[in-house]
Amino acid sequence: MTEHSPIEIRAVYRSPSHLPTWEVIKEAGIWEQVGVKLTRFDYCALPPDAEASLFEGKIDLISGDHLTPYGLVAQGKPIVCLASPINSTSANIVSRQPVRSLQELRGKRIADSPLDGRDGGFHHGRGNHMMYLIRGGLNLNEVRWVDTENSSERFEALRLGEADAMFASGDLERYEQHGFHTLTLEPLPMINGPTITTSVRVLQRKEGLGERLVKALVLGIHFAKTQRERTERIVENLNKREGKDFSYNRLARMPTKPYPDLQAILNAYELGCMKSPQAREISPLALWDLHYLRELDDSGFIDRLYG
Repeated sequence: MTEHSPIEIRAVYRSPSHLPTWEVIKEAGIWEQVGVKLTRFDYCALPPDAEASLFEGKIDLISGDHLTPYGLVAQGKPIVCLASPINSTSANIVSRQPVRSLQELRGKRIADSPLDGRDGGFHHGRGNHMMYLIRGGLNLNEVRWVDTENSSERFEALRLGEADAMFASGDLERYEQHGFHTLTLEPLPMINGPTITTSVRVLQRKEGLGERLVKALVLGIHFAKTQRERTERIVENLNKREGKDFSYNRLARMPTKPYPDLQAILNAYELGCMKSPQAREISPLALWDLHYLRELDDSGFIDRLYG
């Protein structure tokens, strides 16, 4: 990577689940190592707010932002993604009656988050569940969605018989103790997590920023994979500070080379097109610029880290 003067950046993260990755990068001294000074890192749940700040030059980096950017690219907006450390999501079915496959949800009532959710008009979690059904061979009009705001409401809808099934993550024992049936699904390819999202204008204005952001992510993943005890302490301290229960395992599963998975891109693109039909006019790859990661990869830097 070409040496430049230190760069100051401002950033937002779209979900608290992204915090462990950036906390490792901060606590391991990686920002200093790549010549970046992070002066602001705030939570911003709504994509339109984050994207407006990016285009207005108020921030330089969005952690996440996976679906609405496709519509923005179709409008000629200079938004771009540089790397994807998480390319799948997982889910389980919890149901009142045994369900052995997604096909058996046909005609059922499914309790889930409203499609118009906190994600600025398209709730990513609900979108993931819709994609599960589509890939399972169902049309979305073959099920009935029961809109609920949170997992507690979904549980109540199931308990009261107002819904037949719901998607769930995490510990299933609670549901099984109440007599519900569970089915663990195969992972769904999907872009999610702390994707590096920025603006072409920012990259042009701040020379060397693209290389540094990608290198910081690569080094953060390497640190997590090779220094487990230190990483677990970082995550433990983060959990105490934020009142969360983040796990080391998600960091450990990140790829050493954070290229996006093609099927994950295609699935995210399909959801992006549901939100913004004009995105059908562009390629699913139009959002992505992987040359910073490819140059770092071709230099042998990542292989030497693990050599």
